[in-house]
Amino acid sequence: MVSFSTLLVTVTLAVGSLAVPANSTEGFGLLQARAGTPSSEGTHSGFFYSWWTDNAGTATYTNGNGGQYSLQWSGNAGNLVGGKGWNPGTTNRVISYTGTYTPNGNSYLAVYGWTRSPLIEYYVVESYGSYNPSSAASKKGSVTCNGASYDILQTTRNQQPSIDGTQTFQQFWSVRNPKKNPGGAISGTVDFGCHSAAWAQVGMNLGSSHYYQIVATEGYQSSGSASITVSAGGSTTNPPPTSSQPPTTSPPPSSGGTVPRWGQCGGQGWTGGTTCVAPYTCQAANQWYSQCL
Repeated sequence: MVSFSTLLVTVTLAVGSLAVPANSTEGFGLLQARAGTPSSEGTHSGFFYSWWTDNAGTATYTNGNGGQYSLQWSGNAGNLVGGKGWNPGTTNRVISYTGTYTPNGNSYLAVYGWTRSPLIEYYVVESYGSYNPSSAASKKGSVTCNGASYDILQTTRNQQPSIDGTQTFQQFWSVRNPKKNPGGAISGTVDFGCHSAAWAQVGMNLGSSHYYQIVATEGYQSSGSASITVSAGGSTTNPPPTSSQPPTTSPPPSSGGTVPRWGQCGGQGWTGGTTCVAPYTCQAANQWYSQCL
């Protein structure tokens, strides 16, 4: 049986190739179709949104004011993913969310997005239903962000659909352990800079060009509901990102000298080199970690 994570990748990737209705760039609300709300993406009330369904089940997606969206799905069939956020994304955005999340079966609630150069699909999973995505990925380490522990994982997608057509690409994961309990009220803050820095420390480097970055609700052959409000900002107090395994590509800290590409070049308490080899520059992921990019 194909794993939930494999099928969800196909779901989320399809969004980029779908035709967008003429009114999708503003004012997209409840659009009724035979199986619910038609697939669409664009901007609404100051936020980017993305919504896709294969119409196999019944799914209704609604954009609310500001960063709010709601989703109800049923039928225990089909694939769907939707949410609000920003386009483009960034490596250091602090994202807060609040609302309700009640899945029945396979589902994720996650910060989700893409980068190019290289092509990377990423998840920071805050909660999930009956399927733990960690079971189908290779664990690279762990990190503590905003007081919560996350497993760091990586998977390879070979010649699968993507935002740039059929490609081979990597998936990066941070999966909260334990997950936030689904089944009602839920809220939290994701300091994405903490996760991107932790990924880099184990050799998982995001691309230089970001596509969208949203707080997404996904479902596969399940039912449920979600009403989520997304906003930028929140607590950014984190310890330095640490992994249970050493970096695979980043050099160890040094007392000085020129830092190669991908190496750490700054951050609170850093005593190593701060000058990157040309043409790279030292870029801050958060207060604890800067990297030559």
